[in-house]
Amino acid sequence: VRESSMPPPLPAPFSRHQIVPAHQVRERSGLTAFASSHERRGDWELPRQLRIACVLGSVHADLREARIPEGVSEIELYALMGSVELIVPPGVRVEMSVDAFAGSVEYHPDPTIGPDPGAPVIRLVGDASFASVEVCVRLPAERGREAKRRIRAASKLTSRQIGW
Repeated sequence: VRESSMPPPLPAPFSRHQIVPAHQVRERSGLTAFASSHERRGDWELPRQLRIACVLGSVHADLREARIPEGVSEIELYALMGSVELIVPPGVRVEMSVDAFAGSVEYHPDPTIGPDPGAPVIRLVGDASFASVEVCVRLPAERGREAKRRIRAASKLTSRQIGW
């Protein structure tokens, strides 16, 4: 099979997350999973301060269709022998300060789409012991494998343009 010399198609236009005024969102809320799983996706509201507690379980929070307050939102997490996956929409800035003990903490930004000026900031702080924390940026309705292919194709196109 021969590789085509055609450049990969550009991603389809995507709708951005919904930014709401800070005074319209709850101040605090939480997601917990103790020997269980908790999934949050679709249209939901990210509070100014979200606490995630995950012990012997998993938490999956998808913010691509969420209402995100303007300014800084903080997600405080505690993960013990579990996993936390956070999917953020393109254009949002992410700051991470999560300590791991015998675990992993990963952030996969999308190099093809930078943060918007004045974009909301999601600050992730906390601890992961014998646990994994993964934060990734994806387009709406995009699966992980599709995102990797799109980013890989864009990086190949960029390296060809540079002449590498």
